[in-house]
Amino acid sequence: MSSTASASASDSDSDLRGGRASIPPTDISSSATTTTSSDIDVTAQPATITWRSSDGEDQSLSNLQLDLHYHARSSKAFCKLRAAVALKSHPRARNTAIFLFLHPERVQSLVLDDAPCAAEARELGSETVGLQFSLSRCPALFVPKESLAPRNQASGNLLDSLRAAAQQATFSIYAKIPTRHLPRQRLVALCQAVSRNELKSIEAHSNDPSAYGGVGGRLLEGDGLVRPVRAAVSGDEGRASIIEPPAENPPSYDDLPPGPPPALPGPSKRRRLSSPETDRLPRKQLDRKYIEDICAHMIENKLGHLRRDVAKQLKDLENRVIDYVDEQLTLQQQRVTEDIGQQTEDEYYGLKVDIESYVRDEVGEAEDRILDRLSTASFSIQLNP
Repeated sequence: MSSTASASASDSDSDLRGGRASIPPTDISSSATTTTSSDIDVTAQPATITWRSSDGEDQSLSNLQLDLHYHARSSKAFCKLRAAVALKSHPRARNTAIFLFLHPERVQSLVLDDAPCAAEARELGSETVGLQFSLSRCPALFVPKESLAPRNQASGNLLDSLRAAAQQATFSIYAKIPTRHLPRQRLVALCQAVSRNELKSIEAHSNDPSAYGGVGGRLLEGDGLVRPVRAAVSGDEGRASIIEPPAENPPSYDDLPPGPPPALPGPSKRRRLSSPETDRLPRKQLDRKYIEDICAHMIENKLGHLRRDVAKQLKDLENRVIDYVDEQLTLQQQRVTEDIGQQTEDEYYGLKVDIESYVRDEVGEAEDRILDRLSTASFSIQLNP
């Protein structure tokens, strides 16, 4: 069984300011950087996690993004996987980043496979590496403080797969990491240091109070326990609040009860006016409030359609610009190739003519010198008796 985290990474970046993830994974320059000859700072690399469930069935979760950090001098490291999901508690225009945290203190062994043969590795393409984890304690999910109720079935399935992955102590992560950005010997050094239990977590990545728009997040352990996460409260600098652990994990998408029917403008709006407070309001004021509610609803719908239309037009414009640039580059390349060929041919024939002329001149001069010597030469013949 396999699951796919198909939501866009750019949406989750706007929702998680403290996730330290840079995206546009299509741009390699923003996906991997190095600081010293031993350090590793790789972000937003395409990745897939695989594991074997308790019933022996192979499971996988793809379309994830890997962040891997290693500071050799301070003996600290951190690894995390990111997925983007749609939650009911967040605006519809954005997706929310959910992280799977892999603390180095929990790793018993880490083995590098620089030539993996698994099907998940082949799907990622060349320059894919495999990291085989064996943990003494299962990983943790880093999630927002709000409800994790999914907005749709796909996000619900993704959350269920993430919960399942967070309950595994043995799994493999396949990631596409170009060697020009991360030499394999650095990964070998990281695996050796982690396996020797020499590394601690990087605080900036394992406990970031600026995550999720500055309100912080919470750790959701795979065994159902949640560790309190301190987060700064806006407007009250220097103070912090602690999120109390809930009794259990949020229910899966399939276990959620059906939501209430959507509110429709009409008689249902007028029924709200029958409360004791509204009964005391003048009839004119009630009608005005009702009209304002309807207008606000209509404006919101219009704005939603407008946003979608603008986004589609921008995407079409981007595609047209890219096609035009590609076409112009192809034409320019053809012109340059033709110009270079013509110039090379002209220079070749010019050089050939110069060489032929030079050879003729040299041969002529040599011939004249030989004739001159022959004309002035004296011969003597001596006959012996």
